[in-house]
Amino acid sequence: MSYHILHLLSQNLRVRLKLDQLHITDTEKGTERTVPLADVAVIMVAAQDMSVTAGALRRMAELNVLMIVCNEKFEPCALTLPYYRATNTELLRRQIEWKPEWKTQMWRQVISAKVRNQAANLAHLKRPHTVLEEIARRCETGERCDREPTVAKPSLATMTASKRAEFLSDTPDASESRAARHYWKHLLPRLSEWQQTDERRRTPGTREGVNGMLDYGYAIVRTAVLRSLAAHGFIGAIGIAHTPKAGSFALADDLVEPLRPWIDRELRQFVQGGKRPMEEWMRQAVSVLQLEVAISKTNVRLLNVLIFTFRASPLPPWRGRRYRSNFQCCRE
Repeated sequence: MSYHILHLLSQNLRVRLKLDQLHITDTEKGTERTVPLADVAVIMVAAQDMSVTAGALRRMAELNVLMIVCNEKFEPCALTLPYYRATNTELLRRQIEWKPEWKTQMWRQVISAKVRNQAANLAHLKRPHTVLEEIARRCETGERCDREPTVAKPSLATMTASKRAEFLSDTPDASESRAARHYWKHLLPRLSEWQQTDERRRTPGTREGVNGMLDYGYAIVRTAVLRSLAAHGFIGAIGIAHTPKAGSFALADDLVEPLRPWIDRELRQFVQGGKRPMEEWMRQAVSVLQLEVAISKTNVRLLNVLIFTFRASPLPPWRGRRYRSNFQCCRE
């Protein structure tokens, strides 16, 4: 099983393939290194003047090796995936025929797993986390919230009747919103303090500070999910809850949700000792895929968990209680 992550950061690199070995040549220094392509799961490219032969790209696609291309700010901007081939028509038909009721049930499990992992993060920081566990329980069981949750902001008294009903509903989206409000209120200020920024809110798309580092990490995990989807015949554009948009992969956006707290946890450990540069975080963020998850009393790398899960069943991953306990087993 391939699991290595290859970083290509130096300039003037040339990558070619010979006997299933990647030959990486530094044309400026005149040095060359070889890597067995079968042992590589992800290739991170941040070298602006790198060239890759067509033969190497073809073999990467055949072996389902994901190549992520970053811009000068080390932000992922492109990735390679195998051309979709419907090798499993039963899987294709089942995905197209997913029922709305089934999607709602699966989305409840995805969001409850995400919120429980967020609670585990706050528990590590010794911050209030029981409220998130309660939100996750209500989301999973569909139990309606009869009173104003302790995390509700703004006050329900200022809301219209329709907004109040929506906010107090048991829907996964409402549960996710309540949890996020509490979670980032306690987590982001600490990350900002350690990284010496002045961020108080989770603001995607800023490309700066802690928010930018979080976006980068989420993009890495999302591409790994997308890689597994493509490798096993799923159509990434057909999702569970996210609305399909032009150029988007709704199913990957759905299934990455429970994994976001893994990035939050890794970033917390990364900046806890003081301010760190983005270049170092780029290497560290990818290492999240190498973290071990406890499944059936066996430790498995997170990247391989994705691969095994998608290979085993056409249903979304992280179902039931088994996944919810995985994150909490990974103690410092």
